[in-house]
Amino acid sequence: MSIVLVGSTSGSVTLQEPAVAGTTVLSLPATTGTLALTSGLGVTEADQWRLNANITNTTSVTVFSTNWERADTYGAGYVGTGMTESSGIFTFPSTGTWLIQVAGRLAVNGSQRFNVINIEVTTNNSTYDIGSGNSQFVSQVSSNFTVGSVYAFYIFNVTSTTNCKVRFSQQCEGTAGNWGGSTVENNTAVNFIRLGAST
Repeated sequence: MSIVLVGSTSGSVTLQEPAVAGTTVLSLPATTGTLALTSGLGVTEADQWRLNANITNTTSVTVFSTNWERADTYGAGYVGTGMTESSGIFTFPSTGTWLIQVAGRLAVNGSQRFNVINIEVTTNNSTYDIGSGNSQFVSQVSSNFTVGSVYAFYIFNVTSTTNCKVRFSQQCEGTAGNWGGSTVENNTAVNFIRLGAST
């Protein structure tokens, strides 16, 4: 249902019901003043997922296709419907402009010139492109594992929940280590936050 207010000469304003559950209140001023939206704004979707077990480094670009779980310990939560995941591919619950963040913890038993983590996106549910990627150099400081971290982010315009999806991948110089995973804390983890409507 919608209400359309038509201008006296041209133009119109449409009031549309919200696409998600919840109550939105419009407060009209008693006298002249500005229309105030008093509630119903803010983040409508936010979710966090993590690797629940270590993933070995690879020298070729490899998708994190296994070991994903939604963060569920120590009061962790999510807003809205939340993301769904299958074989490392994440599906969005609604269209909109989404902030995607990934942070990876890596442990390397040696020195490596690059340790890459990527955010890969598709707008046709087929071809994936690297929307964002970052890398870190690790220099071994002892005879044991040296730990580092890498972070990447991307703002994704999700115009279709069927065609617009995201996955994450990695690549390293060697295979002398792993990307950290845990069932109780976020080591290698991703955030999804819906910022607003699609552009």
